[in-house]
Amino acid sequence: MKRIAIILNGISLRKEFFYSNILPRLSKVVKAEVYETRAREDAVLQASKLMYKGYDAIVAAGGDGTLNEVINGILREDEQSKSLPVAGLIPMGSGNDFARTMNISTQADAIVKMFTRFESVEVDVGKISFRDKPTSSPRYFINIADAGMGPVVVQRMLDSGRPFGTNLAYYTAILRTFFGYKPVPVEVRTSLWKWKGKIRALAVANGKYFGSGIGIAPGAKPDDGIFTCFIAGNVSVLDFILQNNRLRRGKRAIHREIEYREAAEVEIYSTDTNALVEADGELVGSLPVKIELLHKRLRFLV
Repeated sequence: MKRIAIILNGISLRKEFFYSNILPRLSKVVKAEVYETRAREDAVLQASKLMYKGYDAIVAAGGDGTLNEVINGILREDEQSKSLPVAGLIPMGSGNDFARTMNISTQADAIVKMFTRFESVEVDVGKISFRDKPTSSPRYFINIADAGMGPVVVQRMLDSGRPFGTNLAYYTAILRTFFGYKPVPVEVRTSLWKWKGKIRALAVANGKYFGSGIGIAPGAKPDDGIFTCFIAGNVSVLDFILQNNRLRRGKRAIHREIEYREAAEVEIYSTDTNALVEADGELVGSLPVKIELLHKRLRFLV
């Protein structure tokens, strides 16, 4: 039997379901050991400690934020290692956006079948380096990193006292941000193209979805060696809401102030020193940043 470490979001609303419906069935097909988180960044520390304990896989049981922390724990110790454990996900979040891209079901039967097969694919990973803090540790992401409104929503969630959600708190934060956000000036530089202007949203996408099912990058593939960059410039609130309806249907936005570009490495600058950056739903820092793609850096259970 494969030996796996499961890092469980300790305050997940589905924790009881995990222990009563998923874990007993998983234990029949793999040798599973569970480690619960108690606070933000716990999963980073736990995954880092578990790296060299002989597990065949280190699995996040939670949402995109828990997965992000697990990925950071795996890669922070040795980004270039040729013998990293397989990464995995048991989707238990409110958004489950990377699970959507990878077609990983939230149903217990499908989860058990996934671990019974124990098949994995190679996936790309994003690496964020902070230009004004060269000695700080990089931050990795597997789904999407973004600037503009997204990080402000995350910040509002943290300030609300409900950093891990409730749908009401999440949608309240979105509405407040929609109507109160003022586009900030940024400059985007790549080896092939540049962009400069005010942004409402700027996403560097490895996966297709963020924000609980918004198809920000319908054509993105997490193994093709390239980011899809979604750039929404000085778009009005009304126009952005209308485009959001298209994105939720998996269609590209159509607007004169919205562009799709591609790049394997992106540098983002801003004259606004308070311009924040988030990755996979986690607030990670502020601009300026360099974001580079690590091609097929991880093996991921599917």
